[in-house]
Amino acid sequence: MSQDDDSDKSFEPTAEKLRKAREKGEVAKSTDLSVAAAYLGLVLAIYGVGASAVGGTGTVLMSFIDQADRLSVQLFSGNGTPVVGGMIGAIVRPLIPFFMIPAALVLLSILGQKALVFAPTKLEPKLSRLSIISNAKNKFGRAGIFEFLKSTFKLILYSICLGVYLNLRLPMLVSSAGSDAFSVIKMMSVLGMEFLVLAVLISVPIGVVDALFQHAEHNRKNMMSRKEIQDESKDAEGDPHMKAKRRQKAQMIALGQMMGAVPEASVVIVNPTHYAVALKWEGGAGTAPICVAKGVDEVAARIREVANENAVPIHSDPPTARALYAAIGIGDEVEEEYYAPVAAAIRFAEEMRQRAKGGIR
Repeated sequence: MSQDDDSDKSFEPTAEKLRKAREKGEVAKSTDLSVAAAYLGLVLAIYGVGASAVGGTGTVLMSFIDQADRLSVQLFSGNGTPVVGGMIGAIVRPLIPFFMIPAALVLLSILGQKALVFAPTKLEPKLSRLSIISNAKNKFGRAGIFEFLKSTFKLILYSICLGVYLNLRLPMLVSSAGSDAFSVIKMMSVLGMEFLVLAVLISVPIGVVDALFQHAEHNRKNMMSRKEIQDESKDAEGDPHMKAKRRQKAQMIALGQMMGAVPEASVVIVNPTHYAVALKWEGGAGTAPICVAKGVDEVAARIREVANENAVPIHSDPPTARALYAAIGIGDEVEEEYYAPVAAAIRFAEEMRQRAKGGIR
């Protein structure tokens, strides 16, 4: 039965399915990409502040050695805690970038994968984690085989690169046999840095490939059947939050359409602070003005603003504005009982337009 269900899951996971998986702590995350970020951060730290950090640490250590007699007295006098704390702080402070920069890049890699989640359910004890069958599926399933092949490939690749690198640097290593200690340390530092850069060049492509695989595998695990999609749609229809969100979206669309009709209005009748009704009249005989927009408070203020921006005359008539707002809807014709005040508003609008054109002075 489970095989049939799995084979039926041929639809991409919905955003809701992925959201629920995320709440359980199930996200696509590449460990190899984080490792590559750590290597890169270490390289940046060494090239950026390596020399000054090592120099600063060396200076601190030398000062401790120079003051060994005085420090030993303080350490064993019973008041050594502040001294030890100061020594540790002085040594660690120059080395902080070597920890902070890699940690910051690792955090950025996790955020870039959207894999930073806090799921308490992951901490809950589950008997399934002790199941031999479940563990065998994880080890010998699709993901387990990929991890095994990836680890084998990395081991072989790093070994080959290290061998080739050491072979190229073999003359340098041999020539250092008769060198002084300082020269040997300097040479080993250069070799270590070069190989660390090589490790970055290898680990970054591996991390990118692993991230793509983990994303595809996460989607595959959350594939849905037709029934699951239908059930999710039914649940969403009954979800009050989803209903409210759809209602809000519909209101925003309707509001946008209504505001788009205000520039075509003949006049906007307002109660200066609360109500606004925009009317459009084509001017034909036997036709009544039509309400193209109406609103109260913030919506009314927006209607007045759009009207001002588009030179639509605004007529202040509080009783008529309140009455029209209550009596007619968007797209409705003005009722006969309001013809007189509406006609006065339209005459006012025509006069305003004539004045704007210079027809009445």
